[in-house]
Amino acid sequence: MNILAIETSCDETAIAIIQTSSDGRSFRILSNIVLSQIALHAQWGGVVPNLAKREHEKNLVPLFLQSLEEAKLPESRIMNQELWEKKTRNSYFIIHNSILEKNEELQNQFKKHILLLPKPAIDFIAVTQGPGLEPTLWVGVNFARALSALWDVPLIGINHMEGHIVSALLNSKLKVQSAKLQSKNKKFLTPKAYSLKPISYPALALLVSGGHTELVLIKRPLRYEIIGETRDDAAGEAFDKVARILGLGYPGGPHVAALAQRAQTHAERTRKNAESKGQRISALRPRVSARELMLPRPMMHSKDFDFSFSGLKTAVLYLVRDLEKQGIHIKKLRPTIAKEFQDAVVDVLVAKTIRAAKEYKVKSIILGGGVAANTELRKRLSEKVAEYIPASSLRLPDSSVTGDNALMIAAAAIARVKQAKKTSRSTKLITSWKTLKPNSIMRLL
Repeated sequence: MNILAIETSCDETAIAIIQTSSDGRSFRILSNIVLSQIALHAQWGGVVPNLAKREHEKNLVPLFLQSLEEAKLPESRIMNQELWEKKTRNSYFIIHNSILEKNEELQNQFKKHILLLPKPAIDFIAVTQGPGLEPTLWVGVNFARALSALWDVPLIGINHMEGHIVSALLNSKLKVQSAKLQSKNKKFLTPKAYSLKPISYPALALLVSGGHTELVLIKRPLRYEIIGETRDDAAGEAFDKVARILGLGYPGGPHVAALAQRAQTHAERTRKNAESKGQRISALRPRVSARELMLPRPMMHSKDFDFSFSGLKTAVLYLVRDLEKQGIHIKKLRPTIAKEFQDAVVDVLVAKTIRAAKEYKVKSIILGGGVAANTELRKRLSEKVAEYIPASSLRLPDSSVTGDNALMIAAAAIARVKQAKKTSRSTKLITSWKTLKPNSIMRLL
């Protein structure tokens, strides 16, 4: 079974083509491309929806053609060429006057490059249906609908957050090679085959990204219940805003994490030097005490499993403002402030996750989303799971699939196809170009 996947929920244009095994437990990657718009949006300090939409419209067709070239799919068998050509003409009328009528750039490229392409051997088209930015979602969904109408291929709308859950279950089947070989050719580091690691239920997913912070209870496959979520800013959004306050670049997460690591390394080096010279650590304190730089841990002890990071961001803003009023140069303190902020976010995320895992007696814990790439979060969550709930397994995604990508959308579609074959819900799981629409506030159910 060959699955084409399309992802345009925010500022990454991504396409993947995979070939699954007969039992659906593993798959080969035929193509996996992600084109980021970070450089474009960095000058604005964040994602501009209409700019992101324009870039998706401009880049989707070239990326799709590149994916087809990489995948080397055979042509589908056409039983009656005359009927097929007639259907193609009718389909184009629908595509031009209905599906792509509001996507002029995409419409022109579709007509020029795709309309007369031989139908490739694609069995399903999976596309991110939501959540995300509505203008960008429409581009991906309409492109998927146009391909579906042209080639008569069924569509599967995928929840973006489900993709992040599945990304943590991807188990690389790439054989470990020698360090010498890896250093010579980094292409060998890219896995081309994956299996889907089974998990025990109930499971708990901590999903942390620029747009979402959620705790999701999974009692059985494809059955989700959001038991906690942010009431304001998502954790990733808070990282971006704090980075802006500290004068760092976009996206903020990697910049804040790098500064926090610098502060950690400096503190450890200072401690070792002091101990070797027999000095007291207290004698080496800087002008600003650690207590003055402490930040709150919002809602960490609340009885529910919700989050709030807007106040934490504001606390950083006030801290920086007050220090500047005292004539203190912020630049030298940025690593310390970044570390304190990151520690505050991680403390809350880990504490809530552990408490929810214990209350619901989960057997598996999953970490997903863009912030899942944060080294400190991965480290602390691993430590606390081992300490407090050692009987539960922890699934961490490979850092290469924590960001938005189409591979996770394709992998999520595998489970949907298998489920559709087993249940009468197939009409809801698999649809056609006539009914699929994006949902910018789509929730896991």
